[in-house]
Amino acid sequence: MLKIVHTGDIHLDSPFSGLDERRASVRKTELRGTFSSLMTFVRTEGVDILLIAGDFFDRGFVTRETLAIIQREFSRVPDCRIIISPGNHDPYVPGGLYARVKFPQNVYIYKDPAFSKFEFPEINCDVYGYAFTGESLTSSPISKTEDNGRIRLLCAHADLDSPASPYAPVTSSQIALAGFDYAALGHIHNPPALSESDGCIFGYCGCLEGRGFDETGVKGAYYIEIGDDGKKSVRRLPFAKRRYESESVNVSGASSSLEIKERIKQLIRERKYTDNTLLRVTLTGELLPTLVISPETLADGIDEVFALEVRDETSPALNIDYLDSDPTVRGAFYRELKGRLADPDPAVRATALRALRYGLSAMAGENIVD
Repeated sequence: MLKIVHTGDIHLDSPFSGLDERRASVRKTELRGTFSSLMTFVRTEGVDILLIAGDFFDRGFVTRETLAIIQREFSRVPDCRIIISPGNHDPYVPGGLYARVKFPQNVYIYKDPAFSKFEFPEINCDVYGYAFTGESLTSSPISKTEDNGRIRLLCAHADLDSPASPYAPVTSSQIALAGFDYAALGHIHNPPALSESDGCIFGYCGCLEGRGFDETGVKGAYYIEIGDDGKKSVRRLPFAKRRYESESVNVSGASSSLEIKERIKQLIRERKYTDNTLLRVTLTGELLPTLVISPETLADGIDEVFALEVRDETSPALNIDYLDSDPTVRGAFYRELKGRLADPDPAVRATALRALRYGLSAMAGENIVD
């Protein structure tokens, strides 16, 4: 029985720039911890091969602390063959991290874009792959492999079925016809389910931890077993310590920021989100044009989740077109903003709507800080 773990797109030392300094520091530490959790699984399960399909690092350098953790974890699994296929974020370059660091003897790293293999006859397996040596690789090096009776694996950073991609574009049929038993791909952080064709199971593992609201849901890696009879089993393993989620809340009819905040809290309770969640809430619906809301203020004091981001995409309630013919300063103010309120850019519309609310509230003698 051959035991394999497929991971990639870990992006160690990612800056988590979308968070404040305190939370970003927590997430950096947690990402290293998630990697350690993965390695604990590798050790306790007696995994034979760990496939890291590119973008192991977020950039071409890492902190000493991160490197020390990597060296420690790799050294603790001397019987596991660790295969790394450098990607577009962490290419193999002269003098770079992969070339400079002395990794343990059980670590195997592809060094150039040529299609090559590491042979492990003691476990009846060959692992094929290649390396990015720059930020792009305009063609895929993958080609048909020779059937020598061994299990054939692929570890590669590639863009599947995207022919114009600068990130090693490859087709599903190319992978299926190459003769692999399992093809471990990296590059896509929110992957579809694995595919199977001509006896090959292939696809993306996704990232190990989400790093932004474009990477929602629980993240993890794949665990694969290939029996002596060639039978394969694949399991998805969750490893992420936290998850990103995006939700919408209709706040139509709300009369105050306090009421809007309560609707956000109600959503959090209904979805049972906790401190393991980083949540983006988009406000929708119609509100009185004089109700001024501050997304930053709404997020303050809601501690049920690890981080909360609020976006305002509401629209003015009632028909405010009457302002178009209003001869007073209110009408002039509205007409000045009218074009921007219909702008195709949502950021421009949001700014114009906030300006309208502030202006109308001020002219009505109301407090514009709600």
